[in-house]
Amino acid sequence: MPLYSLAKYFHPREKCEFMVIKRFGLLLIYVVSNMPISIFILTGFMKGFPKEIEEAAWIDGASLPRTFFTIVLPLSKHGLATIGILGFMYSWNDFFIANILISKTALKTITQGIQNFQGAYQTNYGAMFAAMIIAILPVIIAYLIFQEQIIEGMTAGAVKG
Repeated sequence: MPLYSLAKYFHPREKCEFMVIKRFGLLLIYVVSNMPISIFILTGFMKGFPKEIEEAAWIDGASLPRTFFTIVLPLSKHGLATIGILGFMYSWNDFFIANILISKTALKTITQGIQNFQGAYQTNYGAMFAAMIIAILPVIIAYLIFQEQIIEGMTAGAVKG
Protein backbone atom coordinates (compact mmCIF):
# COMPACT_ATOMS: atom_id res chain seq x y z
CA MET A 1 0.00 0.00 0.00
CA PRO A 2 1.48 3.41 -0.90
CA LEU A 3 2.45 5.69 1.98
CA TYR A 4 -0.03 8.40 1.05
CA SER A 5 -2.93 5.94 1.01
CA LEU A 6 -1.76 4.44 4.30
CA ALA A 7 -1.54 7.88 5.91
CA LYS A 8 -4.99 8.75 4.56
CA TYR A 9 -6.32 5.49 6.03
CA PHE A 10 -5.11 6.51 9.50
CA HIS A 11 -6.65 10.00 9.23
CA PRO A 12 -10.04 9.41 7.52
CA ARG A 13 -11.73 12.50 9.02
CA GLU A 14 -9.35 14.98 7.45
CA LYS A 15 -11.27 16.76 4.70
CA CYS A 16 -8.70 18.61 2.67
CA GLU A 17 -7.04 18.37 -0.71
CA PHE A 18 -3.70 17.23 0.67
CA MET A 19 -3.10 14.87 3.52
CA VAL A 20 -2.43 16.50 6.84
CA ILE A 21 -0.24 14.17 8.81
CA LYS A 22 0.92 14.72 12.36
CA ARG A 23 4.54 14.51 13.54
CA PHE A 24 3.95 11.12 15.12
CA GLY A 25 2.75 9.67 11.82
CA LEU A 26 5.85 10.94 10.03
CA LEU A 27 8.05 9.57 12.82
CA LEU A 28 6.34 6.20 12.51
CA ILE A 29 6.97 6.13 8.75
CA TYR A 30 10.66 6.94 9.29
CA VAL A 31 11.05 4.24 11.95
CA VAL A 32 9.43 1.60 9.75
CA SER A 33 11.46 2.59 6.70
CA ASN A 34 14.71 2.39 8.73
CA MET A 35 14.00 -1.09 10.07
CA PRO A 36 15.52 -3.13 7.20
CA ILE A 37 18.96 -1.52 7.42
CA SER A 38 18.78 -1.61 11.23
CA ILE A 39 18.03 -5.33 11.22
CA PHE A 40 20.80 -5.93 8.68
CA ILE A 41 23.40 -4.07 10.77
CA LEU A 42 22.33 -5.58 14.10
CA THR A 43 22.23 -9.11 12.67
CA GLY A 44 25.83 -8.82 11.54
CA PHE A 45 26.78 -7.32 14.89
CA MET A 46 25.01 -10.00 16.94
CA LYS A 47 26.50 -12.84 14.90
CA GLY A 48 29.94 -11.64 15.96
CA PHE A 49 28.88 -11.65 19.61
CA PRO A 50 30.49 -14.54 21.58
CA LYS A 51 27.88 -17.09 22.65
CA GLU A 52 30.02 -18.14 25.63
CA ILE A 53 29.24 -14.90 27.47
CA GLU A 54 25.52 -15.60 27.36
CA GLU A 55 26.04 -19.23 28.35
CA ALA A 56 28.16 -18.14 31.32
CA ALA A 57 25.35 -15.85 32.48
CA TRP A 58 22.80 -18.68 32.18
CA ILE A 59 25.07 -21.02 34.16
CA ASP A 60 25.37 -18.35 36.87
CA GLY A 61 21.56 -18.39 37.14
CA ALA A 62 20.62 -15.26 35.21
CA SER A 63 17.25 -15.36 33.48
CA LEU A 64 16.85 -14.55 29.79
CA PRO A 65 15.66 -10.93 30.36
CA ARG A 66 18.44 -10.30 32.90
CA THR A 67 21.03 -11.72 30.50
CA PHE A 68 19.75 -9.46 27.76
CA PHE A 69 19.56 -6.25 29.80
CA THR A 70 22.78 -6.68 31.82
CA ILE A 71 25.09 -8.33 29.29
CA VAL A 72 23.90 -8.25 25.68
CA LEU A 73 22.45 -4.72 25.61
CA PRO A 74 25.51 -2.94 27.13
CA LEU A 75 27.82 -4.83 24.76
CA SER A 76 25.64 -3.85 21.80
CA LYS A 77 26.03 -0.10 22.28
CA HIS A 78 28.22 0.24 19.17
CA GLY A 79 25.64 -1.41 16.92
CA LEU A 80 22.76 0.53 18.48
CA ALA A 81 24.65 3.81 18.11
CA THR A 82 25.29 2.99 14.46
CA ILE A 83 21.66 2.35 13.61
CA GLY A 84 20.59 5.35 15.68
CA ILE A 85 22.89 7.76 13.85
CA LEU A 86 22.10 6.31 10.42
CA GLY A 87 18.37 6.50 11.14
CA PHE A 88 18.71 10.06 12.41
CA MET A 89 20.68 11.12 9.34
CA TYR A 90 18.14 9.53 6.99
CA SER A 91 15.17 11.11 8.75
CA TRP A 92 16.81 14.51 9.18
CA ASN A 93 17.85 14.79 5.55
CA ASP A 94 14.67 13.36 4.02
CA PHE A 95 12.74 15.69 1.77
CA PHE A 96 10.63 13.44 -0.43
CA ILE A 97 8.39 11.68 2.12
CA ALA A 98 7.86 14.82 4.20
CA ASN A 99 7.06 16.87 1.11
CA ILE A 100 4.39 14.39 0.01
CA LEU A 101 2.74 13.89 3.39
CA ILE A 102 2.98 17.27 5.14
CA SER A 103 1.00 20.22 3.89
CA LYS A 104 0.66 22.39 7.02
CA THR A 105 3.37 25.04 7.23
CA ALA A 106 3.67 24.61 11.01
CA LEU A 107 4.65 20.95 10.61
CA LYS A 108 7.15 21.32 7.76
CA THR A 109 10.65 19.90 8.19
CA ILE A 110 13.92 21.80 7.87
CA THR A 111 14.57 20.51 4.36
CA GLN A 112 11.20 21.83 3.26
CA GLY A 113 12.07 25.17 4.86
CA ILE A 114 15.27 25.34 2.81
CA GLN A 115 13.19 24.87 -0.33
CA ASN A 116 11.30 28.07 0.51
CA PHE A 117 14.44 30.12 -0.29
CA GLN A 118 13.99 29.21 -3.94
CA GLY A 119 11.47 31.34 -5.74
CA ALA A 120 9.96 31.19 -9.21
CA TYR A 121 12.19 33.95 -10.58
CA GLN A 122 14.84 34.52 -7.96
CA THR A 123 16.79 32.45 -5.44
CA ASN A 124 18.41 33.83 -2.31
CA TYR A 125 21.56 31.68 -2.41
CA GLY A 126 23.25 33.33 0.58
CA ALA A 127 20.35 32.64 2.92
CA MET A 128 19.82 29.19 1.40
CA PHE A 129 23.41 28.10 2.01
CA ALA A 130 23.34 29.55 5.54
CA ALA A 131 20.22 27.50 6.23
CA MET A 132 21.92 24.41 4.78
CA ILE A 133 24.87 24.85 7.15
CA ILE A 134 22.49 25.19 10.08
CA ALA A 135 20.64 22.06 8.91
CA ILE A 136 23.86 20.07 8.58
CA LEU A 137 25.25 20.98 12.02
CA PRO A 138 23.16 18.54 14.14
CA VAL A 139 24.18 15.60 11.94
CA ILE A 140 27.87 16.55 12.05
CA ILE A 141 27.78 17.03 15.83
CA ALA A 142 26.01 13.68 16.34
CA TYR A 143 28.55 11.95 14.13
CA LEU A 144 31.50 13.53 15.94
CA ILE A 145 30.11 12.48 19.32
CA PHE A 146 29.37 8.88 18.28
CA GLN A 147 32.15 8.41 15.71
CA GLU A 148 33.86 5.57 17.56
CA GLN A 149 30.62 3.64 18.10
CA ILE A 150 29.59 4.06 14.46
CA ILE A 151 32.87 2.75 13.09
CA GLU A 152 32.88 -0.13 15.58
CA GLY A 153 29.27 -1.01 14.75
CA MET A 154 29.81 -0.92 10.99
CA THR A 155 32.92 -3.10 11.10
CA ALA A 156 31.68 -5.60 13.70
CA GLY A 157 31.24 -9.02 12.20
CA ALA A 158 32.86 -7.96 8.93
CA VAL A 159 36.07 -9.97 9.35
CA LYS A 160 36.26 -13.30 11.12
CA GLY A 161 39.69 -14.47 12.13
